Amino acid sequence: MESSDDEKDGVYGNFMPKELDHSLASNGTKFVDEVLNGQSERCLENFRMDKPVFYKLCDILQGKGLLRHTNRIKIEEQLAIFLFIIGHNLRTRAVQELFRYSGETISRHFNNVLNAIMAISLEFFQPPGYDVPLEISQDPRFYPYFKDCVGAVDGIHIPVMVGVDEQGPFRNKNGLLSQNILAACSFDLKFHYILAGWEGSASDLRVLNSALTRRNKLQVPEGITYCLLKTLVSFFICFYAG
Repeated sequence: MESSDDEKDGVYGNFMPKELDHSLASNGTKFVDEVLNGQSERCLENFRMDKPVFYKLCDILQGKGLLRHTNRIKIEEQLAIFLFIIGHNLRTRAVQELFRYSGETISRHFNNVLNAIMAISLEFFQPPGYDVPLEISQDPRFYPYFKDCVGAVDGIHIPVMVGVDEQGPFRNKNGLLSQNILAACSFDLKFHYILAGWEGSASDLRVLNSALTRRNKLQVPEGITYCLLKTLVSFFICFYAG
């Protein structure tokens, strides 16, 4: 039996989880109404969010003019599509069966909600503090040597699916299709910064340089450092491979 293109690239089809099959309704509007009018546990299970929080987020996005009702899809359903996809790690084609919309419609509303969430993100995500972390100050192995270090920066390759004509740059050194993702986090595992989008063939140094020089860059105040795992690159980033 021949393997599919997904299998050849090391990425398998992403279909509706079996545990969610019981939720299938005649259309997306009915499904969302059933979830929102049901028990809070069902909303949390399907949309990964409590009902009061779900409705509050809808109000915020509508009040700021970032989302609006359309002739076919209300804001609640638009947000539900977005949360359902990211909450269950589904692809567009898997969600089409549930919401009964075309792939183009699903993708368009997903991106609209994503842009809306990004637009309000700075109002709700507090910038990281730069006090000496307890993980440093209370450990004699690290203090005072790393007293100005607030976290760590590292990269990871995430599998992707792209068109055949675009696969070249995304093929990493292991021959798999991926994006090279850079992330900075504190020692209590809170993310400070994430840069996604670079092709798998891009070097870690190139991705780091992009993170430090782009418009929405990784902010590193004077006197503050990050532990850069794997490679010593810049004078204000300290290296520690523990």
